Amino acid sequence: MENKTDLKERQPRIVFIDYLRGAALIYMVIFHILFDLAFVIPTEWGKAAYYANENIAVFDTSAFILLAGVSCAFSRSNLRRGGRLLAIAFAFTAVTSFVFPGEAIYFGILHLMSVGMILFGAFEEFWKKLPAAVMIPLCAVIFALTYRISKGFVGVKGLLEWELPSDLLLNNQLYPFGIIKGGFLSVDYVPLLPWFFLLLGGAYLGGLLVKYRGKLPSLCFADPLPWLGFIGRHTLIVYILHQPVILAVLYGIEFIFGSQL
Repeated sequence: MENKTDLKERQPRIVFIDYLRGAALIYMVIFHILFDLAFVIPTEWGKAAYYANENIAVFDTSAFILLAGVSCAFSRSNLRRGGRLLAIAFAFTAVTSFVFPGEAIYFGILHLMSVGMILFGAFEEFWKKLPAAVMIPLCAVIFALTYRISKGFVGVKGLLEWELPSDLLLNNQLYPFGIIKGGFLSVDYVPLLPWFFLLLGGAYLGGLLVKYRGKLPSLCFADPLPWLGFIGRHTLIVYILHQPVILAVLYGIEFIFGSQL
């Protein structure tokens, strides 16, 4: 008798998700190149391009996290997947602390996604009891209300907004939750508030895709650009390797052609 895992694996892959994830990763790599050209090997045009892309980068990060949540609905073990990713995230913290003292990654996108996967996996049966029709809007509201928590506020800017109690800001021990004071620095900072609720909303969206997979248009399963789908299926290895490769190339170009890029 076939088990549910076997049946799940036989379902056609929703390749469109891979395409979206691959496209989000490609833009993230481009933005990191601009970051390096703005601050690591500084150039004036690199700084201009970096600042011109900041708002787009926030949208791209949001899409990446939302898609990570969608993937939670398709994973056989979010706990195992999240645990492996958390180990890699801690390795990033250790390496950046050594290579870039004072500019380490203490709670970046990998930390957020790994902890989010673990929280979803640990309470998966509970999450599944809550209807998507309620949870998706609720996650959107909580995300909006906590979006500026790292700035010391909750609420909606210009409407209802409250300043966090000063006692919470005495130290940075609550930095995983976005509660920080001015001296905190993490080059890549994506705290649980508000971003976990974007990931959680994505998980509920993914659950709907699983439920209604058979009713999705055929375009969602088409694979006209296999290379983009390949990138989307291997985002982690690309994410791990892209910065060392980028820096090696940029330093090589600088060495060959002189100090000015």
